[in-house]
Amino acid sequence: MRVGVAGAGSIGAYLGARLAADGHEVVLLGRQRLADAVADQGVRVSDLNGHDSQVPPDGIRVVTEPGGLEGCDVILVTTKSHDTRAMAESLAPFVTEGATVISFQNGVRNPAILRECLAQANVLAGMVPYNVVWAGPAHFHQGTSGSLVIERRDDAEHLAKAVAEALTGAGLAAVLNPRIEAVQWGKLVVNLNNATNALSGVPLQAQLADRDYRRVTAAAQREALAVIRAGGKSVRAAGPLLPTLMPLVLSAPDWLFRIVARGMVRIDPQARSSMWEDLTRGRRTEIDYLNGEIVRLADETGQAAPVNAAICRLVRDAEAAQASPQLSAAALLTAIGVA
Repeated sequence: MRVGVAGAGSIGAYLGARLAADGHEVVLLGRQRLADAVADQGVRVSDLNGHDSQVPPDGIRVVTEPGGLEGCDVILVTTKSHDTRAMAESLAPFVTEGATVISFQNGVRNPAILRECLAQANVLAGMVPYNVVWAGPAHFHQGTSGSLVIERRDDAEHLAKAVAEALTGAGLAAVLNPRIEAVQWGKLVVNLNNATNALSGVPLQAQLADRDYRRVTAAAQREALAVIRAGGKSVRAAGPLLPTLMPLVLSAPDWLFRIVARGMVRIDPQARSSMWEDLTRGRRTEIDYLNGEIVRLADETGQAAPVNAAICRLVRDAEAAQASPQLSAAALLTAIGVA
């Protein structure tokens, strides 16, 4: 299987390198700094379960122009949501008729944009449940647990199954799900913690150990679930994390949260949210496609989403400063209007 990765940042480079290590021909479309690092030392991938492997420079190819993905059987799109349309339009001349394109991105809008721009391809929605950090020049570390999810659709089930089997064979558990839109909304609810983590400036494990930080996320999730229901959408878990119960779990006393969380997700001390990484690197975040998506849906359906709107404002201020404000839990609770 010849696999292309469009937008090889932390997630894309990690998925691509794991596939390359299993013998697949992989082409990463990324920035020049990634190409230089890989040419110099290959790609190192590690995870919280102890996996640690190295793909040599000649074991994976990095290109900086979309034409480098021409002829790929499968293209995994892993760009930030705000770059989806530009990426799809640049790829369009090079995507083979009948190729499989999978959106492994945050948010809920990306598959529709890809289908619009890449009509010649079989576009499937997907979901990445875990966090990956760029731990070195070409070192990518998976810091939380979970299984990849790929849309199961009758007219393309054989394609989805082939990709899922390739990923699973490479050590990346992948499952098919026919209710992918509900899974995406469920993941969006889970991802509302990304902003809390980015604004706190502390690792995920430490942030989630603090009940007041968890109360910030719980307030955003409680509001989001109400907006999603009123908007006629549904949420579905893709693993042990039940989005509808998360506000209750996060609001629990520390001792109870530790007991419940232990069976839900594993997090290592290195893990941080991708939004934190974006802030520290001076990049635009995906706030408009996470908390901002809730604000947008609330506006469309005549509802209010003051908690998520306040979090959006805080993250945009942090984007302008190009750094995490490292707000205390108390300061964050005050900023979003939660006593």
